[in-house]
Amino acid sequence: MRRIFLIAILSCFTTTAIFSQFTTDEITYGNRIDLENSNSWAAGGGFSNFIMHGDLRSIGTGNLGNFYNFGVFAFVDKMFNPLLGLEVKATYSQISGGAQYFSDVYEILYVPNTVIRNNMYFEGTAYGAELNLILSFSNLYQTAATKWNAAGYFGVGYHQYNSQLFEKNLSGGPDKPLVDFGTNPARNSKNSASSIYLSGQLGLKRRVSKRVDIEIRTGMYFNYEDHLDAAISNKQDWETFFVTSIGATVKLGKKKVFTIWGDESGDSRGKFKIIDTDKDGVMDELDAEPNTPAGVMVYGNGKAVDSDKDGLPDYKDKCPLEYGPESNEGCPLNVDSDGDGVMDGKDLCPATPGTIENRGCPKQEAGNNPSNINNQIALLATSIYFETNSDKIQNISYNTIDKIITLMKQVPNIKFLIEGHTDDRNSDRYNTYLSQRRANAVRKYMIKEGISNESLSAKGFGESRPKFSNDNAGGRQLNRRVEIKPAGSLE
Repeated sequence: MRRIFLIAILSCFTTTAIFSQFTTDEITYGNRIDLENSNSWAAGGGFSNFIMHGDLRSIGTGNLGNFYNFGVFAFVDKMFNPLLGLEVKATYSQISGGAQYFSDVYEILYVPNTVIRNNMYFEGTAYGAELNLILSFSNLYQTAATKWNAAGYFGVGYHQYNSQLFEKNLSGGPDKPLVDFGTNPARNSKNSASSIYLSGQLGLKRRVSKRVDIEIRTGMYFNYEDHLDAAISNKQDWETFFVTSIGATVKLGKKKVFTIWGDESGDSRGKFKIIDTDKDGVMDELDAEPNTPAGVMVYGNGKAVDSDKDGLPDYKDKCPLEYGPESNEGCPLNVDSDGDGVMDGKDLCPATPGTIENRGCPKQEAGNNPSNINNQIALLATSIYFETNSDKIQNISYNTIDKIITLMKQVPNIKFLIEGHTDDRNSDRYNTYLSQRRANAVRKYMIKEGISNESLSAKGFGESRPKFSNDNAGGRQLNRRVEIKPAGSLE
């Protein structure tokens, strides 16, 4: 029995430690209480009634009738969230009881040659403290209690008591004291007996005002020792007692709402509902674009699909499979800046006349002439594109960069400078920072693919070196570029 008792105490503390670490969202998601704007501390007290159930009992005794034991208590509560909390409680009570009317006759220890009889009774006082885990049953199944709250209290306590056993003199003379556990030298404590106990209690709380609650509570207690009723026997080596109480709780703090209660005015949000305004299968709370038109395909975060990654979603893009600026409704620009018959949107060398067969770039002379290779690298670099306002290289550009890397490996003794350029939108300081990041991104990818670190350097020039007019969308797109130039020879 004692081993079970100790295991139960350990379990109580472990449960308290585990649950106290949970966040409110994990325990009571959808609760209408904002913990930062509610009071979590409360204090209170009240009156109690003690009923013994052991070798002697307070109710259902023999000729001596029932024994009514009254006491007082005080407590402090701390709620971690609307579901869980801790309570520290101090108690003081009268304790008394008599022998059962139908009790079997058996020997009482520590009283020589004495058996239990109907004219025996005990009395004394007890005081102690207990620690309880609070579990709000009401907040398990609804968003928040408003007027009534049922809760369980599960804990461990310690009390001291000076119970004394008497034999009633039915003829009217003085009662005979049999044993006193307040001064009995046979016990470990000479001043009073003591014990730890476990308890399980049920409380029903009524909200009276924003500051005060009334609670009725009843509970069953398991005492670790066998002398609370001043009678020790070999027949019953553990005891139980019951405590029923009524008290008032005063909520501490300046906030209008206590943690277990919902606001009296209710919650304008009502019960928790899953809302999907645009009917795309992603709830509004997780939807990056909660108002996309009906039928539009979206990613897992609710954002509309953009197949060509040009920053314009497919349902707005007139050319959803071809990269193009927003200013041209997502279609490639119908501009041929170099007049070679290949539109800039498909021209790998939009600033240099070339041939249609070579995708807008001029034909190069055969051979591994460094000058020829450098020219090819410079032409290919004009077709490196980035995400809008980002240093993320667009997927369509990696094939071009891979071609540049292949050419660089043919001239391993040449150093190259990767220049980043932007249009004139945003501040000069920001554009310089963005262009440096873009140049660094290209350099990092090239090093990853086998170009030596010493062969590459990167520098951002921002908007300071435009090649085209920034007065139109086409010119701005061409100014957002990377240039790769020879920067000397490796020693």
